[in-house]
Amino acid sequence: MTQERLPGFVEWLGIEERDLGPGRVGCRLRTTEEHQNIQGVIHGLVATALMDTAMGHAISGLLAEDEFTTTTQLSVQFLKAARPGDVLDAEGTVMRRGRRIAYLDGVCRNADGDVIARAHGTWYVGPRRR
Repeated sequence: MTQERLPGFVEWLGIEERDLGPGRVGCRLRTTEEHQNIQGVIHGLVATALMDTAMGHAISGLLAEDEFTTTTQLSVQFLKAARPGDVLDAEGTVMRRGRRIAYLDGVCRNADGDVIARAHGTWYVGPRRR
């Protein structure tokens, strides 16, 4: 079930989202110099934010109207540097959803299809408080 979404960090960062099917969401971001670290490559938290967003929204799409979810653990491996101007694509996939815990995988690629980062995480699923 699709739930009401409040605007915030995703819009501020400029992330574009697309639904890839049940339990799968993609996110895209065209990077700029504002996303670089002091070394001149894209800061690792940019790829992390893309994957966390894709993964979180992938599980959100499987929630009942009276449920919410939040990241409880996220592990990221950085495999290749990205540079300002690169378009990054992340995909989040629900691997297993239990009653209270969901397990997700994420991957972030550059425009050439090279994997620049991977993520694995768990999300808590609980009752929505009104």
